[in-house]
Amino acid sequence: MPLQGQNVESKDWCLSICNLAGDEKQNTELIYLKMQNDSIMKLATSGSMRKIPLRIGVIQTDSLDIEIKELELHRAVANLNMAYHDAHFVFYIDRINVIVSSLKLEELSQNGYQVYNDFSSKYDLQDVISVYIFDHGREFCQISGPSISCGRTGGFSYILSERTNNIVMSRFDISDVKVFAHEMGHFWGLYHTFEEAQFGKDNFDPDRCGELGDGICDTPPDPGAIYEVYVNYTTCELSNLTNDAGIEYKPIIENYMSYYKPCYLREFSFTHQQLEVMMVAATQPIRKTFVR
Repeated sequence: MPLQGQNVESKDWCLSICNLAGDEKQNTELIYLKMQNDSIMKLATSGSMRKIPLRIGVIQTDSLDIEIKELELHRAVANLNMAYHDAHFVFYIDRINVIVSSLKLEELSQNGYQVYNDFSSKYDLQDVISVYIFDHGREFCQISGPSISCGRTGGFSYILSERTNNIVMSRFDISDVKVFAHEMGHFWGLYHTFEEAQFGKDNFDPDRCGELGDGICDTPPDPGAIYEVYVNYTTCELSNLTNDAGIEYKPIIENYMSYYKPCYLREFSFTHQQLEVMMVAATQPIRKTFVR
């Protein structure tokens, strides 16, 4: 007579899936991100690692209660740390403040950014990078008759300047993995890959790549996002666009300091020399005061 076996497994499923309130997952994620943040604060600096504290300043009109989820802020810093891993930068939230002001992000550029400079002089702290989070003051798209124009500012920061100790972010873009890393790149000395106003347009001359454009030789000449129509976002490549000499542009579309949109299944990145610029900047008096 053949033997028959039966394996019976009993589980109390209510231990894990019954009576869920709906917010457990997000609250649990926040706890783990705060634990990670606290461990960074307590971590002893060693070797080439650079600990960098952030003061988050949330700009609000009248409420002293923070009108942005703390989880969103911790996620943003966790994404920032992934972007800067190869630079050996590790950021952590030192404090979160509410700053009561009616200013909107677009208003900061008024009078040649004097509004921004005055705001920074009033609220910046010494020896810590402030990340100011502003609301936008108007809709992103403006309709005029049969035409429509759309655009928004995700943030901005001075490049290696002593005028301010901050970067500005929009509340809309604080969770964008590229925008936050992009603005932080400016703070540590990086220009746009399509830069030409400061040093002149990169002319494909390998002997002058350190003098023109963004001053970095391993970022190829970039015509700028105005030519984005030439980008094939499946192959992540700009095609069929040449300079006056007939040399084809091949910028790094997924570079953090470009203005292109994300490529299909490609992560944003910094080049080796971009990382080197930021790491050297962190050793100089103008920036080392922010490193712990």
